[in-house]
Parts: sequence; C-alpha cells; structure tokens
Amino acid sequence: MRDEVPNERMYDRLAKTSLRTAVVYCLATWAAIWLMFLMIRYSGLDIRVIPGIGPIMLLALIVSMVAPIVATAIAGAALVRQPMAPLNWLTLGCAIIVLLGQVHLFMSSRWL
Repeated sequence: MRDEVPNERMYDRLAKTSLRTAVVYCLATWAAIWLMFLMIRYSGLDIRVIPGIGPIMLLALIVSMVAPIVATAIAGAALVRQPMAPLNWLTLGCAIIVLLGQVHLFMSSRWL
C-alpha cells in the first residue's frame, strides 16, 4: 500500500502565513489594549464603580505585557522557517520595537 502524503506545498504556505498573521494579531491586541488604557486614563469615566472590573483590567494588563514577547517569539519562528521573506523581517522588527518600547515604558515608570 502506498502512504498518501497530503499536499505539502499547501501546508507549508499555510504555516508560513499563519505565523505572520499570528504576530500581527498579537501586536494588534497589544495596541488595542493600550489604546483602551489611554482612553480610560484621559476620559472622565471612573471605572472603579464598575463591579468586577479589577480582575478584567488586571488580565488586560497581563495580556498587554505578554503579547510583545509572544509576538517576538512567533516572528522569530516565522523567520527561521522562511528567512528570505521581507514581511517576516518586517514583522520581527515591529515585534522587537514593541517589546523594547514596552520594556522602556515599564522601566521608566515611577509606580514600579
């Protein structure tokens, strides 16, 4: 009997683009959470009166801290799989810039 091998080109293309897409989603999630934080900070809305908002905001902070790390790791994996693709270099550069910006933001904050 012959072992049937699925179309390898299709799976290879899907894996490469899906890694890049995952990086973009991680960075978009990071940006959306920080925009939400900025909107809350500079608006007149007092979120402390909303019941159960504390754990939700803590979870959002944790996600915004982990997202650049995950995006950098996934972008590195995509770059290892396909090093000649310029979009992989671009997503890795964006992920590193976001990660360094996040580190700078938290290291320069006085509340830490």
